[in-house]
Amino acid sequence: MKDCLEVNVVRFIHLLRHTGVRIGSGEVIDALNALTLLDLSDRRSVRAALQATLVKRPGERAVFDRAFDLFFAPPEEKQQVTARHHHKWEKRQDMIRQAEEELTFQGQALELSDREKTVYASIPEADRQKILDYVKKTAEGKNVEQHFRPILESVVKGSLSYWRKSLRNELDLSEAPDTGDRELNALLEGVGSTGEGGFASLLEEDMQNIADKDLPRARELIRRLARQMVARITRRYRQSKKHKQLDLRKSIRSNIRFGGTMFRLRYRSRRIQKPRLVLLCDVSGSMARYASFVLQFIYGIHSVVGSIESFVFSEDLERVTPYFGQSDFNTTMLQIINRSAEWGRGTNIATALRTLRVKFPSVLTGDSYVIIVSDTKTMALDEAAKELAQLRRKVKDVVWLNTMPDTDWENAKTVMAFQKLVRMFPCNTLADLEKVMRKKIFV
Repeated sequence: MKDCLEVNVVRFIHLLRHTGVRIGSGEVIDALNALTLLDLSDRRSVRAALQATLVKRPGERAVFDRAFDLFFAPPEEKQQVTARHHHKWEKRQDMIRQAEEELTFQGQALELSDREKTVYASIPEADRQKILDYVKKTAEGKNVEQHFRPILESVVKGSLSYWRKSLRNELDLSEAPDTGDRELNALLEGVGSTGEGGFASLLEEDMQNIADKDLPRARELIRRLARQMVARITRRYRQSKKHKQLDLRKSIRSNIRFGGTMFRLRYRSRRIQKPRLVLLCDVSGSMARYASFVLQFIYGIHSVVGSIESFVFSEDLERVTPYFGQSDFNTTMLQIINRSAEWGRGTNIATALRTLRVKFPSVLTGDSYVIIVSDTKTMALDEAAKELAQLRRKVKDVVWLNTMPDTDWENAKTVMAFQKLVRMFPCNTLADLEKVMRKKIFV
C-alpha cells in the first residue's frame, strides 16, 4: 500500500513539474509525510495536504486543482482522456506522413519541420494542390538539379508561414512536453501549461503566430517576465552601489591631522543612473503584433528605468508616450490603434528617424538608449542607413530588436546595412525578448 502511495505521489509531482510548478525534493518528502498522517479515503484531506506542501507560489493553485482533478479521477475518465490524446496524436502523425509523401523533390522529401508539415495538411485542399503543383513542376523542370532544392524549400516555407498566420486561430500547433509516460502526456494536455515553466510553447512561438485565444496567456507571461526582469535589474543596481573605490585625494586631506598616517580612509562609489529609453516600434502590417508585445514588456520594467519616450512608426513617426500611465495596458493599446495614423501602413525608416531627429531633439541625449523594434524591411535603404548613423552619434547607444528570424539575416540587405551601425539582437519570440533583456544591454 505504501509503495503504491509513493508511486502515485511521485507520478503526480512529475505531472505538476511538467506544467511548470517548481517542486523540490524537500516538498516531495513533506507531501509523503503529510499523507501518512491522513485517511487516504478522504479526498478533501488528501487534496489539502498536497496543496499545502506542493503549492508555494501565486498562480500555481489553479494548475494544481486541474492536475489533481484529472490525475485522481476515476479510471474510466482517465482512459477517455488518454484515448482522446492518442487519437489527436495519431491524426497529427497522419498529417505529417501525408506532407512527407507529397512534398518531395526528385525523390527526396523536402526538409520541413513537423509544424510546417501539419500546416500543409491543414490548409484548404485547393490551396494545398497549388503548392503541390508548384513543387512538382519545379522538380520536373529542365536543367533543375539538387542544388535548387534549398530555394524550393524556402519558397514552400514562405507559403506555409503565410498559412500559419492565417490559420492561427483555427490551427492548434501547441506541443506539450513529453513526460515519457503516455497517460501523463494525455493528462498534461488536459491540464494545460499555465505554470511558470509551462509557458514553453508560447515562449518559443513566433509572436505574430500567437493565436487570439492564447493572448491572455501571452500577456500573463509578459507580466511575469517583466517582474523577473525588474527584480534582476534592481539587484544589479544594489550590487553596483556597494562597489566602492578608494578616494586617495580625500583620504590624504582627511588624515593630515594625523601627520599623514592613514587612519581614516575615504571612498567613492560609482554613481548609478537609471537608463533613459527612447522606444521606436514599427507598426507596419504584421509588425503591429510584435510592437504590442514589446511595448507591454518595456512598460512592465518602467519602474527601473529613468524614463521612457515611446514612438510608433511606419511611413512616418508618432509620439505615443502620453497614452501610457492613464489606464491598463490593453485599453492603452486599443486607444493607440484606434487613433494612430501610422498603424498598419508601409515602412519608411528614413522618414521616421528624420522626424525623430528634427521634431523631438530633446529626447536624443548623451545618456539615452534608443531601442528600435523592426524587421528592418524598409524603402529608401541608403537614406535610412544615413539617418541611423546620425542618430547613433547623438545618443549613448542604439539597440535594434529584429523580429526577422535570425536564420534569414544573412540574406537580408537591410540587416547587413543596419548591423554595421547598431547592436542588433533577434526578437522573434518572447524567449528572444527575455534573452535580450538578460544581456545587460543598458550599461
